[in-house]
Amino acid sequence: MKITTRDFGEVDIDEKTIITVPNGIIGFEDVKRYTLLSPLGEGVFPMWFQAVDKADPCFVVYDPWQIYPDYKFEIDDEMQDMLSAEEGDALQLLAVAIVPDDYKETTINLRCPIIVNTKNNIAGQTILEDYEFKYPVYS
Repeated sequence: MKITTRDFGEVDIDEKTIITVPNGIIGFEDVKRYTLLSPLGEGVFPMWFQAVDKADPCFVVYDPWQIYPDYKFEIDDEMQDMLSAEEGDALQLLAVAIVPDDYKETTINLRCPIIVNTKNNIAGQTILEDYEFKYPVYS
């Protein structure tokens, strides 16, 4: 399937990679379908969390554990139900980045991660009160 991306023009994706976000992302609640693009190599961060049905929104994302190894989170019952997550399901966390002109000043949002149930490609965003909105990537 071909999609138009914000940063890479038209790209081909496998429909099996589409991630459904039933409640959308904060500020983009109407956009429900995304895919992860890995321009630096399969599974290599940063990645682009790209809307499927239009070029925007698109978020640069990182694995928060690669930046902040002590990162901890719990999901409540409502999020677990929305993700259709069962015990043992692999959950992938994505931290949205802010990438300024000087990329060395890039920060990630540890407070509002996107949680992806990789078993069924359903995702949601949660708010973790104990973390910062802007945590430096290159410190």
